[in-house]
Amino acid sequence: MTPKILIVGQGIAGTVLAWSLLRLGTQVHIADDNHPGSASLAAAGIINPVTGKRFVKSWRFETFFPAARVLYQEIEQALGISIWEEKPIIRLLATPEEANDWSARCALPDYAQYLDILPDAGKWMPFVKPGFQFGAILQAARVNFGPLLVAFRKPTNPIKNLFFLEKTIAYQEVDQLVKDYDHVIFSEGYRSQNNPFFPNLPWQIAKGEALLIRFQEEQALHIREMLKKTMTLVPLGDGLFWAGGSYQWHYTDLAPSAGERDFILNHLHQMLAVPFEVVGHVAGVRPTVKDRRPFLGQSPIHPRVFIFNGLGTKGALLAPYWAQHLAAHILEGRVLDAEVDVLR
Repeated sequence: MTPKILIVGQGIAGTVLAWSLLRLGTQVHIADDNHPGSASLAAAGIINPVTGKRFVKSWRFETFFPAARVLYQEIEQALGISIWEEKPIIRLLATPEEANDWSARCALPDYAQYLDILPDAGKWMPFVKPGFQFGAILQAARVNFGPLLVAFRKPTNPIKNLFFLEKTIAYQEVDQLVKDYDHVIFSEGYRSQNNPFFPNLPWQIAKGEALLIRFQEEQALHIREMLKKTMTLVPLGDGLFWAGGSYQWHYTDLAPSAGERDFILNHLHQMLAVPFEVVGHVAGVRPTVKDRRPFLGQSPIHPRVFIFNGLGTKGALLAPYWAQHLAAHILEGRVLDAEVDVLR
């Protein structure tokens, strides 16, 4: 008999997990209620191999990146949508110390394939303030979450054995649901901090915000690369750019805030030499974890309940590999990696 699985939550984690389960021959139902604060709806889908002020390579990047490329391109082919684009990130280096640190990283064997030194910022050059030196982050990419999430919600989607339910799933319904489903998997983002089936997890939830901006210069239409300093600018097409993002560890609501708008604008003005128009402002709450590792596995309270969550700021990169890992664990008995086991 075909296993029947319910996924609660249709952000990037739930969507990629659904695909991974379908590939192993299951019937998948995804339930989502369009709750406010979804991180996936506000995110740009950036995949960056080298991050932080010290330019450190992302955890297991050499394993996760190929898995991401294969899975997203597989979905593109199956659904006829365009969601995967490999594009470099131009890194602005503001001080001689930063430039020296960058050069030192470039010289390390483990970093040679990910970093380079540039003479200029390419098509970004007319937009950038003078005084910077420039680096390139290679093997970077962007996943366009918008069409990906929408494709999995369509009632007429061509994906066999996938069903989308626009509804709220209450925790007290689980005992009834397991009569209809073999497993219930929670991929509900930041709301999992209140999930009674996974109590006392070390969440470190962070709200993030970004602006959508537009340049008047025609050259902006031809910019392909992402640009990064404290903020990251991501070309979305038609001269529109995602500009973010910020971190708030303490916040009172889920809405975009004037304070974060000003914070982002201040950093953009430090980077950019030309005026721009703000045409949008988005906010989302990231399901981040104190040890920066995802949560996968079985509830200690209910044997038919599982979690796939905690991808934090790197959901686009982490989701494909770990979704396939959890799918193999549930359906084929594969042992969970100890670093991500929710019972760690």
